[in-house]
Amino acid sequence: MKTILLVRHGQSETNVAKVFTGQLNASLTPMGIEQAERMARYVVQYPVEKVYASSLQRAVDTAAPICRLLNCPIETTADFWEIDAGAWQGLSFEEVADCYPVSYALWRQDFGNAHPDGGESCKQVYDRVVKAFCHIVENTPENVICIVSHAIPIRMIESYIGYGSVEGANKMPWAPNASVTVYDYDGTFHMRVQGVSDFLEDLQSNLPKTI
Repeated sequence: MKTILLVRHGQSETNVAKVFTGQLNASLTPMGIEQAERMARYVVQYPVEKVYASSLQRAVDTAAPICRLLNCPIETTADFWEIDAGAWQGLSFEEVADCYPVSYALWRQDFGNAHPDGGESCKQVYDRVVKAFCHIVENTPENVICIVSHAIPIRMIESYIGYGSVEGANKMPWAPNASVTVYDYDGTFHMRVQGVSDFLEDLQSNLPKTI
């Protein structure tokens, strides 16, 4: 039996600015840093033995308190980076809607088949992230594993677990900042909790409704 925790990074500067971050290397805000600390104190109930994190700074900084409290190693990787959003990166959601109305409408209505202009398609992100996730689940010797990543990669992993394809991403919720999702795996995935963030109390934050 393995236990896999999926953690979304804490609030970033670009989250506050309400821009499409993609692979921009945004830092955590002071609130995001505190979210990461509170999240780590929640995660200690699971004896995490190994942490994998997107090598983008906001994910690394979110993973750090877990590693410190549980004295477990971290391995950073680009496999769990956020989507390359191409021309959308750095634009506000309103600017994306104004400048790229057709492709952004598809993003809102049929996420699994969406493709930011000049960037990765959601299918490409799905293939990248799921390949890395499956390799970790099958080959990591540790039994309790934490993956710290971003909103879209987490949604893709959950789409894989729940539906076996990127098409299921349309049905999956967005993970809030510093939220925790937990699955047990014995050849089949069994969800314990999904997108929990109530431990953040007054510091809970979510993606904009416009995404």
